[in-house]
Amino acid sequence: MKPVKKIILNNGLTVSIFNHTHRYFGDYHRVRVKIICEVPLLKEYFADQSEYAEAKASLGNNVIFRRDTELMGIPTGELEKSLEKVIENFTDHSLSYLSSPQFPRKFVLMELSGSRKKTRQVYPG
Repeated sequence: MKPVKKIILNNGLTVSIFNHTHRYFGDYHRVRVKIICEVPLLKEYFADQSEYAEAKASLGNNVIFRRDTELMGIPTGELEKSLEKVIENFTDHSLSYLSSPQFPRKFVLMELSGSRKKTRQVYPG
């Protein structure tokens, strides 16, 4: 699926916005937007080679930032305006966080921490 909008951030990341709007009853729609940003796993984010190797084994080459946002009960005549509103709301409130120079490293380390917690829950010991 092709994004409805791509935003290149100051930190080099690209945010892709996908429209997953659909009709669910009569003339009413769910305006649903998926926001995706791939964050590459870079060696410089880690204290040493072993931590980088662990992250790469656990997370892969990229970590994906995902957000879904939606509006319900939108009549056909208001679809375009509602889609723009959802996108604008995301860009107004979240883009500065994602475009921060510190975001890629912080996000990767947070995802690694979450991966470690999941592993400990599955394999206690």
